[in-house]
Formats: sequence, C-alpha cells, structure tokens
Amino acid sequence: MREKSRAIFCFFWILSLSWTLAFTGEIKVRPLRERADIRANLNIRRVDSLLLPAMRKAGIDCWVIMSREFNEDFVLDYIMDVKGATGGHRNAYIFFDDGSGKLKRIAMGTHLPGESKVWDQIISYGNAAGDTGPSLRPILRKTIEEFKPKRIGINESRTIPFCDGLTVEMKIFLVDSIGPEYAKRLVSAESLIVDFLDTRLPEEWPYFQEACQISRQLHEEVEGGQAIVPGKTTLADLRWYAFQRMAALDLETWYPPLLRVIRKGFKERLEKDSTLIQPGDLISNDMGILYLGFYTDFKGTGYVLKPGETEPPKGLQKAFQNAVRVEDAIIEVSRAGLIGYRVKEEAENLCKKWGIEGSVISHSTGMGGHGIGAWINPNWPDRYGIRATFPLRLGAYMSVESSARTDVPEWGEKISIGTEEDAYLTEQGFKFLAPRQGKIYLIK
Repeated sequence: MREKSRAIFCFFWILSLSWTLAFTGEIKVRPLRERADIRANLNIRRVDSLLLPAMRKAGIDCWVIMSREFNEDFVLDYIMDVKGATGGHRNAYIFFDDGSGKLKRIAMGTHLPGESKVWDQIISYGNAAGDTGPSLRPILRKTIEEFKPKRIGINESRTIPFCDGLTVEMKIFLVDSIGPEYAKRLVSAESLIVDFLDTRLPEEWPYFQEACQISRQLHEEVEGGQAIVPGKTTLADLRWYAFQRMAALDLETWYPPLLRVIRKGFKERLEKDSTLIQPGDLISNDMGILYLGFYTDFKGTGYVLKPGETEPPKGLQKAFQNAVRVEDAIIEVSRAGLIGYRVKEEAENLCKKWGIEGSVISHSTGMGGHGIGAWINPNWPDRYGIRATFPLRLGAYMSVESSARTDVPEWGEKISIGTEEDAYLTEQGFKFLAPRQGKIYLIK
C-alpha cells in the first residue's frame, strides 16, 4: 500500500505543478522584495568599501564597463542596486579615481534606474545626437576627456570568464568613441575584478550561509528518496522534481542537477535521462542554487535499499567515508596564502599516507558557482585559467570538492564516490557553512 501511495504521488508531481505548494513551508526562503533589498544593500556596501582599494592596487584610475541588452556584463550583478537595470541598448558604467579618496561614479545609457545609491550621475543619451541619431558616443567621449585617466581598465581576460565581459564589438565602439590617444591607455581590469569580487564583506557571511543551508536541505530531499519510487522513477523524473522544487521556492539554479547512478557490475556511471533508479543503486547529485546573489555548489549521495536491507553494504559505507576523509585532508592542509594547485598536491599526498586514493578538485564559489578566487585544482590554464595559481584568501568561499576510489568487496570492484560542501577559510582552515553529509542518505 505504501509503494502504491508513493507511485500515485510521483505520478501527480510529474503531471502537475500543484505539488509544489505543499512543500514550500519546509524550506524557509525570504520574500522576493526582501531578497532584492539585501542584494542592493550588499552591492552598495561592496562598491563603497572595496572598489577604490581594488582599483588602486591594480594601478587603474578609471574603470569602464561596457554593457548592452542580452550581453549584460556579469560584474554589474555585484554593482547595481536596482534589479534588472543592466540591459540598455548601449551603456557605459564608469568609475574614476581623481585622488580625492572618493570615486566618481557615472552610469550612462538607456533603461537606467531613476535613482540609485551607487551612482553619482545617471545620464540618458536619448537626446545626445550622434552621427546617426541618439548615441552613447558623444557623452562617453566627453566624460573620458574631462577625466583624463592614465590607465583605463576594461573587462577582458584570456583566462578568467568573470573578467571577460567586454564583447569584441563593444570594444570597437569604445575605442572609436574615446579616440586613439585614450585607446592606448586601455588595460585589462582582471586583477581589479578579482580583488573586488573575491574580497569578503563581514556582513555578507550569514546570507551565504543561508544559501548553503537551503542547498543542503534540497539535497536531502532529492537524494533522500522523497520523490523516488525504485523501478519507476527515472533520472529525468528526479531532475524535474529538483527543478520544480526550486521553482516553487523562487530559486534559480546555475546549472542543471547532474544526476548519476553508480550500479554494481557497471564500470561507467549511468547518466542517461531514461535510467530507471533500482534497488541497490547509489545516486549522486551535483546541484547548486543562486540565492541573495550567492552561488552554491553541493553534492549529495543516496543509496536505494534492497528488500530486507536497513543500511548500505559496509563496503559502500567505507567508500563514502573515504571520500569524506579526502575533504578532511583538504581542511588540514589549507591555509591562507598557500597556492591553490600546491594545496591540491599536499592534500592528495596526505590521503596517500592515510591509505586513501583521493582526488581533489575544489574551486572558489559564492560570486559565481565556479568562482573567481583560488582553485584547489590542477594547474591547467586552458581549462581553469590562472585560478589554480592564486593564493588562498582568508575568508574566501570554497566548494570543497573531492573524491575517493575504494574497493567494495560486496560488489567485487573499485568505485569512485565524490563529495562537495561549501565552506569558508579561517585561520584554522575551512569551516563548513551547512551541515555536512556525514553518511549516505537512505532511500526506501
């Protein structure tokens, strides 16, 4: 009877959106307006306190962010204090350090907010005639000529996507607008943006922790079996459960839930949408959300109990605990100032001493799921950029991600289990921001 009830339940949540209303009380989220106010206040604080030091450290006295609709620069999400005000026809956002200790801040373009605490001036070019009608070009040129900057930072980078928001055409437009003399002064704003986005505000920490706790609760639902009927539920069903669950809470996800089945006798993980979840399966889910401007990245692992089982086979339990121990190794060797890829090497060497075949693939998070700060990863610049060469920053947010390969006697084979938890770096190493998954979730 219980199995029949669960089957009926799953049938209806696949067909209808109404199931979501019953769940929204279990995970507490803030109303949308409150979320927008929190983001706005954090952005104002970030610009007020972090931007000028970042510009001076980079030796840049003018930062120009070019953006337009359908190609909004990512960085503006952490500058603007009005939601959705980054998509004008052709816009420029300018910060200028005149040495007074206070930045001049000008936003110019179309579809800009009527008021803002970030900008000193908001200029519409609706009546600024150019050669072919209203144009950003004249006021952009006039502003740069008045400021006379020595080094103009622009958002282009070969290795870090967050710093590469300037499109080819918008750069051509900028160069044509400011003229050849000032075009010679254009430099990459990469180091400026890294410092601006990877430096933590003390007041933001509780909000990121809130996002992490919501993420872990979602994992407990998805991998905990709430929407799984063994032999009936497919990976596609489970993925859409996760999507619909997030939609009910007005949460965004920055990548589709990566669901995989590890099954006895199969060397490769099963990832096809049509895969039916069966008793004896180990289910892995890599999933993160965007909430209050913070990106999270967590993994969860569940086991589908066979008839008569009350726990996973001992070998699977040991395999999972070995994966958790790899996280412990990362925590033990990580300290502020150490280089990312060297931390990876030290953590993996420590695992060898413990008799564990561990692999470390951790990355910064928070401002972007695969974040802008140091990565504890291989030093592969064509894949990861230069982030594996960055030193760990005190207070930095990190997705502590790793895996371990372990022999499972009951299966007669070696399997790999991955774990991932979000944390922040203290003087004593990483501290987790949500309850850690200490054992495999049971799916009955």
